[in-house]
Amino acid sequence: MPLNHSRRHFLRAALLSGGVLTAASLTPALLPLAVKAASTAEPLQQTRLFMGTVVTVSVVDPDADRAEVALERAFARGRELADVFTRFDAASPVGALNARGVLADAPPELTALLDHARRVSDLTGGAFDVTVLPLLRLLDERRNPTGSLHLAESELREALELVGAEHLDVGGGSLRFARSGMGLTLDGIAKGHIAECMSRELAAAGCPDHLVNAGGDMVARGRKAPGAPWRVAVEDPQKRGRYPQVVELPSGGAIATSGGYEIFYDAAQTHSHLVSPATGQSPALASVTVTAPDGLTADALATALSVMPPREALSLADSLPGCACCLLRRDGLVQTSGRWRGRTA
Repeated sequence: MPLNHSRRHFLRAALLSGGVLTAASLTPALLPLAVKAASTAEPLQQTRLFMGTVVTVSVVDPDADRAEVALERAFARGRELADVFTRFDAASPVGALNARGVLADAPPELTALLDHARRVSDLTGGAFDVTVLPLLRLLDERRNPTGSLHLAESELREALELVGAEHLDVGGGSLRFARSGMGLTLDGIAKGHIAECMSRELAAAGCPDHLVNAGGDMVARGRKAPGAPWRVAVEDPQKRGRYPQVVELPSGGAIATSGGYEIFYDAAQTHSHLVSPATGQSPALASVTVTAPDGLTADALATALSVMPPREALSLADSLPGCACCLLRRDGLVQTSGRWRGRTA
């Protein structure tokens, strides 16, 4: 998967150990933090590259052999799912669907994820939509990193007519686009889902205390040390390297950040990889961080809330059990929902 096209590829893993950043430190938007607590076992950590990003898994287990087996199982499952969900491989199910407009015998993992995506779309009033690929293609074709990007109303309208989850037919194990030229992208949901599935593999292998960091989509379970929860710092996108908010995940959970910074199609940075399915425009917010019970929900909601009006985004987060969000505006203002557990660093 090309690094320059993967959604939020810049949300790279960077784990602190004894106050020193590991080699996985690549300008993260979310940063797992070290804890000052006595621990009976040092976390066993492995980092691998797939999904166009750095994936780091940390396991706390006194049995090193068991932890090694669990890590192998988790990474194997992650790669297996990534091969199904990627749109950058023409031979993948999503790649084949985008090329032909129809996919017979779709993998059950894909149809199940699309069912989840449809529910999130309904929940967010269409703010989350896996069929926005025509808009991204248009932006990529018109990209002008050293100047302005102009989209004719006619071409934007044509692209918008190809967007809409209702135009993707899912049934009988097959997928079909109702309109020629449509495209599917799971960039706004797949990483969080894969991180969640990797977490389940770790738990099933007997390692309940772990953290999966899939390029900024994180799923934590258990604790990092006795009495010490997993802690994550949220970066200020306007002041890279500064983390004004720290979030604790005391009983486990997931956290994801979505932002329109670093991947822009024009010099003015008004067009990013995040686009509204309704208008084709990119959000004014710098970033949105979401905590949720699972990785899929955190990832998809971070995407959706990014393109929603801030008041609606905060209200929606407050209405969902176990969910919260932090909105960082370009002017530096921070807005949080009622259940946000972050604190000023």
